Amino acid sequence: GASPNFSTAQKTLADSNNFIQTAFDYKTDTEQFGHERPFYGDESFFYPHNDCEDRAILFCIIAKELLGRKPVLLQFPGHLAAAVKLREGDRESGDILRLDDGDYLICDPTYIGARAGMCMPQFRNAKCDVTRI
Repeated sequence: GASPNFSTAQKTLADSNNFIQTAFDYKTDTEQFGHERPFYGDESFFYPHNDCEDRAILFCIIAKELLGRKPVLLQFPGHLAAAVKLREGDRESGDILRLDDGDYLICDPTYIGARAGMCMPQFRNAKCDVTRI
Protein backbone atom coordinates (compact mmCIF):
# COMPACT_ATOMS: atom_id res chain seq x y z
CA GLY A 1 0.00 0.00 0.00
CA ALA A 2 0.88 3.64 -0.07
CA SER A 3 3.20 4.90 2.62
CA PRO A 4 1.63 7.14 5.25
CA ASN A 5 1.60 10.85 4.56
CA PHE A 6 3.18 13.45 6.83
CA SER A 7 0.26 13.82 9.22
CA THR A 8 -0.38 10.07 9.54
CA ALA A 9 3.27 9.22 10.21
CA GLN A 10 3.64 12.06 12.68
CA LYS A 11 0.39 11.21 14.48
CA THR A 12 1.16 7.48 14.77
CA LEU A 13 4.61 8.10 16.27
CA ALA A 14 3.21 10.82 18.52
CA ASP A 15 0.38 8.57 19.72
CA SER A 16 2.82 5.74 20.50
CA ASN A 17 5.19 8.11 22.29
CA ASN A 18 2.34 9.68 24.28
CA PHE A 19 0.90 6.30 25.22
CA ILE A 20 4.18 5.20 26.82
CA GLN A 21 4.69 8.61 28.47
CA THR A 22 1.32 8.48 30.20
CA ALA A 23 0.40 4.79 30.62
CA PHE A 24 3.08 3.93 33.17
CA ASP A 25 4.32 5.34 36.46
CA TYR A 26 8.01 6.24 36.46
CA LYS A 27 10.43 4.90 39.02
CA THR A 28 14.11 4.09 38.60
CA ASP A 29 15.22 0.48 38.84
CA THR A 30 17.16 1.32 42.01
CA GLU A 31 13.98 2.69 43.61
CA GLN A 32 11.87 -0.27 42.46
CA PHE A 33 14.30 -3.21 42.73
CA GLY A 34 17.38 -1.92 44.53
CA HIS A 35 19.52 -2.51 41.41
CA GLU A 36 19.50 -1.96 37.63
CA ARG A 37 17.04 -4.24 35.81
CA PRO A 38 16.12 -3.52 32.18
CA PHE A 39 12.75 -4.96 31.14
CA TYR A 40 11.81 -7.02 28.14
CA GLY A 41 9.08 -5.07 26.36
CA ASP A 42 6.13 -6.96 27.80
CA GLU A 43 7.40 -6.62 31.39
CA SER A 44 6.41 -2.94 31.35
CA PHE A 45 2.80 -4.14 31.44
CA PHE A 46 3.47 -6.42 34.43
CA TYR A 47 5.46 -4.28 36.86
CA PRO A 48 3.90 -1.19 38.48
CA HIS A 49 6.71 1.17 37.37
CA ASN A 50 9.29 1.53 34.62
CA ASP A 51 12.17 3.84 33.80
CA CYS A 52 13.73 5.45 30.73
CA GLU A 53 15.38 2.32 29.34
CA ASP A 54 12.19 0.28 29.71
CA ARG A 55 10.17 2.97 27.97
CA ALA A 56 12.69 3.40 25.14
CA ILE A 57 12.84 -0.36 24.58
CA LEU A 58 9.04 -0.64 24.53
CA PHE A 59 8.79 2.30 22.12
CA CYS A 60 11.30 0.64 19.77
CA ILE A 61 9.32 -2.61 19.84
CA ILE A 62 6.09 -0.77 18.99
CA ALA A 63 7.80 1.27 16.27
CA LYS A 64 9.35 -1.80 14.65
CA GLU A 65 6.73 -4.51 15.14
CA LEU A 66 3.49 -2.54 14.92
CA LEU A 67 4.41 0.50 12.82
CA GLY A 68 7.01 -1.07 10.54
CA ARG A 69 9.57 1.61 11.37
CA LYS A 70 13.32 1.26 11.88
CA PRO A 71 14.15 2.35 15.46
CA VAL A 72 17.42 2.92 17.30
CA LEU A 73 18.19 3.38 20.97
CA LEU A 74 20.05 6.54 22.01
CA GLN A 75 22.27 6.23 25.08
CA PHE A 76 22.89 9.65 26.58
CA PRO A 77 24.80 10.13 29.86
CA GLY A 78 22.35 8.71 32.43
CA HIS A 79 19.41 8.47 30.00
CA LEU A 80 18.07 6.24 27.23
CA ALA A 81 15.79 7.54 24.48
CA ALA A 82 14.84 6.36 20.98
CA ALA A 83 14.71 7.58 17.42
CA VAL A 84 12.89 6.32 14.33
CA LYS A 85 14.23 6.37 10.78
CA LEU A 86 12.34 8.74 8.54
CA ARG A 87 11.01 7.32 5.29
CA GLU A 88 11.28 8.99 1.94
CA GLY A 89 8.51 11.55 1.80
CA ASP A 90 8.31 12.06 5.58
CA ARG A 91 8.65 15.76 6.31
CA GLU A 92 9.04 15.75 10.05
CA SER A 93 10.23 18.71 12.05
CA GLY A 94 12.03 18.69 15.34
CA ASP A 95 15.17 17.08 16.65
CA ILE A 96 16.69 14.90 13.94
CA LEU A 97 19.68 12.60 14.30
CA ARG A 98 21.63 12.09 11.08
CA LEU A 99 23.13 8.61 10.73
CA ASP A 100 24.93 6.97 7.82
CA ASP A 101 21.71 5.36 6.52
CA GLY A 102 19.42 8.38 6.87
CA ASP A 103 17.68 10.78 9.24
CA TYR A 104 16.07 9.64 12.48
CA LEU A 105 13.37 11.51 14.41
CA ILE A 106 14.12 11.54 18.14
CA CYS A 107 11.25 10.18 20.24
CA ASP A 108 11.60 10.21 24.01
CA PRO A 109 8.91 8.25 25.83
CA THR A 110 10.21 9.50 29.20
CA TYR A 111 9.98 13.21 28.29
CA ILE A 112 6.41 13.73 29.49
CA GLY A 113 4.39 15.96 27.20
CA ALA A 114 7.02 15.95 24.46
CA ARG A 115 5.86 15.20 20.96
CA ALA A 116 7.75 12.97 18.56
CA GLY A 117 10.75 15.02 17.47
CA MET A 118 11.52 16.58 20.86
CA CYS A 119 14.73 15.73 22.68
CA MET A 120 15.14 16.66 26.34
CA PRO A 121 16.90 20.05 26.35
CA GLN A 122 19.84 18.83 28.43
CA PHE A 123 20.61 16.15 25.79
CA ARG A 124 19.94 18.18 22.63
CA ASN A 125 23.65 18.83 21.96
CA ALA A 126 25.05 15.88 23.92
CA LYS A 127 26.89 12.99 22.34
CA CYS A 128 25.05 9.69 22.39
CA ASP A 129 25.79 6.09 21.56
CA VAL A 130 23.43 4.57 19.00
CA THR A 131 22.24 0.96 19.24
CA ARG A 132 20.53 -0.35 16.14
CA ILE A 133 17.61 -2.66 16.79
